[in-house]
Amino acid sequence: METVTPTVRIVIIAVVLSALTATAGIWLYRDYAKTPLTQMLRVGMPVLPLTIVFRDADNHVIAGANTLFGSDEPAPPGKDDTCTRLIGGDNSAATEVSAWDKYPDTCPRHAVWYVRKAPILATLSFNDGDKVLQWWDSNANVKTLRDSRFVQGLLAGWINSMKIKAEQLQLTGLQGELLTLILRDALAADAELHYDLAHGRKGWVLSYQRRKAEFTEQALPVLLGVLANKGFQPEKLNQPVVAMRIGTQNLFLTEYERRLYWAQSLEALLNVLASLEKPQQPLSEPLSITLRAEALVQNLIPVFTGSEQAPIRLGFSLDDELGRLTLPAGAWQKPLHDQLFAGVLASIPHDAFAAVAASYQVPPTLTANDWRNLSATSLAKPQQPAQAGGIALVWDFDGQNSDGDIGIIIANPDKPQAAPGYRQYLQHPDLAEECAGGSVFLAATSANLLTRLKDACAKQSLSPLDWQKGQEKQRYLSAQLVSFINPGSALKALMLSGGAGSKGEIGDFAPRWQQQYEQAKAAMRADGDKLFTALPILSYAGRADGGEVDLIGQFVAQ
Repeated sequence: METVTPTVRIVIIAVVLSALTATAGIWLYRDYAKTPLTQMLRVGMPVLPLTIVFRDADNHVIAGANTLFGSDEPAPPGKDDTCTRLIGGDNSAATEVSAWDKYPDTCPRHAVWYVRKAPILATLSFNDGDKVLQWWDSNANVKTLRDSRFVQGLLAGWINSMKIKAEQLQLTGLQGELLTLILRDALAADAELHYDLAHGRKGWVLSYQRRKAEFTEQALPVLLGVLANKGFQPEKLNQPVVAMRIGTQNLFLTEYERRLYWAQSLEALLNVLASLEKPQQPLSEPLSITLRAEALVQNLIPVFTGSEQAPIRLGFSLDDELGRLTLPAGAWQKPLHDQLFAGVLASIPHDAFAAVAASYQVPPTLTANDWRNLSATSLAKPQQPAQAGGIALVWDFDGQNSDGDIGIIIANPDKPQAAPGYRQYLQHPDLAEECAGGSVFLAATSANLLTRLKDACAKQSLSPLDWQKGQEKQRYLSAQLVSFINPGSALKALMLSGGAGSKGEIGDFAPRWQQQYEQAKAAMRADGDKLFTALPILSYAGRADGGEVDLIGQFVAQ
């Protein structure tokens, strides 16, 4: 074997480095050689410059220096200024659109856009878009749910818009159902679907990598040249936000850090862009959801995790295995007892929408000072081992309250006679009961849910310990943390809250239209019961070991 001389070794290294540099250069060129959106806009299309001002949850203006691309609030026009300020976004004083058209030509076309700043509640990540699409196209259960009258009616606006073909919109060079093609293109390009709770039903924002989206890249010049009707140019963003309408959907499109973003509202789009976090290592499952607790509660997060953020991630395997629920590391694990009190799980109604239980022990004697000390010093491990602890939160729907009701279950096996002391923590102590001789304390936001908790605790109705004829009982009792979500329960409540649950009195001489209407509702209820009962419960259970916690998920038949 010949010895490689130093000269040859240097040549080999140089060739390898050159190849790597050339490859990197090609990829960078592919990223940066894309035509900017600005150059695709129709000539003469109005583009309104924006100054973006962010406000917090208390409606206070956030200084521009404390946001990614926000600005300080401009000074109001002077008394002698004939040009009033154009205002838009999350502001009760927003200028009427009709007034914008009558704005004097001598005044600058510039607007101040107010945006409510809030954490992104949830992000659905398509880690393996091809596998997700294959599952969507071939899974029989998914097809049954997708084709059901309930889902077709619930999403009628979007479904009709998704069916609009490019030919109907006179988009030269494009064929097929436009939004469907864009969505499938996005899923195969590392898509993320964000939900901004602060902007409600218009808070959905879809993003994906532009360089991987072949159909979108082909369609962009035509979309922006034909469908775009106006644009907005934020001061500190390089690319404009373009507005267009497809079917019944008003959509806003922009590009940010080489990802395309589609949104239902300009405010949600700007809030999501300003709230994006450093990407986490994706889960191994093809589909995952990241839930951010700080979008719902803020002051408690540092106490429990030692951080301002607490992402909870659910991974879905899209096969016979459910996946896992990943919880962040933090001080919240220290007070967990080794065993979860069985009475806590036994008091959860088996058909509730969702519940989470942890083996904490909460004494009934905490004072206001104790709670203040807890928030100041964070959580600590109990000095002495105690009997099994447990606290559970239950979220339930009954078709009457669109927000649902919340129940609390607290284990108190050490001092059952002191259970009435828990009432001091409640704003409505009349909605509370003791069960199992005081070893379990129950409270709820409604009398109906409180009754359901009492029935489960007294074994007059079923609980999660009875699922699948008790086969899962030992799995739950050996865990420190248990959680479940019952999507069928929520969907049924959603259907009933829309009016399908009310049974009208039909006499023999009732008008034909009324008889047909009631018959249609009865048919929907029957279809809904069959559909929702077929959906499995998603259950998770596991133990904490000090680091990130993985709760293994399992499907549970209704």
